[in-house]
Amino acid sequence: MMNGQWVLPRIAKRVAVMLTAVLLLTLTNGFNWNAPTAEAAGTTPVERYGQLSVKSGKLVDKNGQPVQLKGISSHGVQWFGDLVNQDTMKWLRDDWGISVFRVALYTEENGYIANPSLKNKVKEAIEAAQKLGLYVIIDWHILSDGDPNTHKNEAKAFFNEFSTKYGHLPNVIYELANEPNGNVNWNNQIRPYASEVSQVIRAKDPDNIIIVGTGTWSQDVHDAADHPLPDKNTMYTVHFYAGTHGQYLRDRIDYALNKGVGIFATEWGTSDASGNGGPFLNESKVWTDFMASRKISWANWSLADKNETSAALLPGADRKGGWPDSQLTASGKFVKQAILEGSSNHGGGSNGGNNGGDGNNGGSNDGGNNGGNNGGNNGGDHSGSAPGGDNEGIVLQYRTDDTNAKDNAIRPQFNIKNTGKTAVKLSDLKIRYYYTDESKQAQQFFVDWARIGNEKVKATFVTLPNPKAKADKYVEISFTDGAGTIQPGGETGEIQSRIHAANWSNFDETNDYSYGAAQTKFADWDHGTVYQQGKLVWGIEP
Repeated sequence: MMNGQWVLPRIAKRVAVMLTAVLLLTLTNGFNWNAPTAEAAGTTPVERYGQLSVKSGKLVDKNGQPVQLKGISSHGVQWFGDLVNQDTMKWLRDDWGISVFRVALYTEENGYIANPSLKNKVKEAIEAAQKLGLYVIIDWHILSDGDPNTHKNEAKAFFNEFSTKYGHLPNVIYELANEPNGNVNWNNQIRPYASEVSQVIRAKDPDNIIIVGTGTWSQDVHDAADHPLPDKNTMYTVHFYAGTHGQYLRDRIDYALNKGVGIFATEWGTSDASGNGGPFLNESKVWTDFMASRKISWANWSLADKNETSAALLPGADRKGGWPDSQLTASGKFVKQAILEGSSNHGGGSNGGNNGGDGNNGGSNDGGNNGGNNGGNNGGDHSGSAPGGDNEGIVLQYRTDDTNAKDNAIRPQFNIKNTGKTAVKLSDLKIRYYYTDESKQAQQFFVDWARIGNEKVKATFVTLPNPKAKADKYVEISFTDGAGTIQPGGETGEIQSRIHAANWSNFDETNDYSYGAAQTKFADWDHGTVYQQGKLVWGIEP
């Protein structure tokens, strides 16, 4: 009975895929096939990936291959709807390389409930995405309403209308509840709501992706993983802000992935959860690397020129796109570069980008996310960099080259050994050394000597958003592609590093988590950590 009910929608969708491909081949640029755009090259995201589905907790394309969509979310269309149009979306596709665009329809805050005509802006975004070959997320943006059941009837009517009108298209994604919060949880409020609304959608659209928000401003993905919905093409959203949400939330994501459910980060920002300070670009890089290693799709908050750090555009930016990097905020430059990494949409324009800084404060979000940090280690077995997933072979050895714990230098020395059975790319590995920074100054990193070559060792400094008893900062040491591999039974050899404060003031290493005063000879050291493509494979975090 169910299959018979869905025959016509499935046929209509296949027809729509073929018609969309034909349309995209003849769309713009006056048939100038040499124009450097995604359309003219026949490489739009929808052409490449087609009908999406979920397989073993991964978002996969028409051929069953895992994909990672990357893009940006609008701000509330009641405030910044003039930035949501085909021109800006085309620019974001061709210059930034986005594959997905999220259109944020607030329910309250003078949004859809007070002004139902705002849905026309959502329709405009969907129709532009269809023409441009982009995936589009229809975001039912609950926030101050907290409990998604507050406007459940309106949600069912809205999604019935939109699944009826657009459910035959292969590029539509439904997000049912942006950030449930307050006195609600997955089992009692969110899951029953999502079950009802999903059934409305599935009556008209049998197979496009549905994304469901989770508790505590979409941070409780572990609860959804313990009791997921039965629909095979439903994913669960996680939201984070790099200055507030750290390892504990990545642990929750890994827990959910290990349970076999799909995770989609439909909103994240470079700021802290208050919406001010930053941007926390180093922590943002930790997050984007983490998501890349697990092929977690994402949309950054937000396409706006609001005077807040997480906005991608500076105030007064053009409403039709065409932005030079001089019109992008530091967050916008970082996000643009993060999207371009690995993207095949880019059709020209500048790359921009900014990884910089020492993780000092950042931007803002749409209001509401709260913090918390439960600590813990990274879990899961997703996308380790060693061929065959042989992650148990990585061992970090450490010694200190300076037994004076209160001078102006920290001098850790490292050696990474591969005791496994497969070669490991050094560029997939990162070492973290945790310490307290008494200077509160910018930090400097030097490589005094490395057997693999000084120039192949790089480092960044990250300030912990939630300081620990013996750590408020870490240095993350990485390796260039030219550093090569560690063969089974091999090692990097000695890496002599040195850290100074910019004003060359003294440290007190007796308070440092990773420091070992008596460790003057190389030995295995679990107070330093090693990550392989974002996954913890050695050591204990503070």
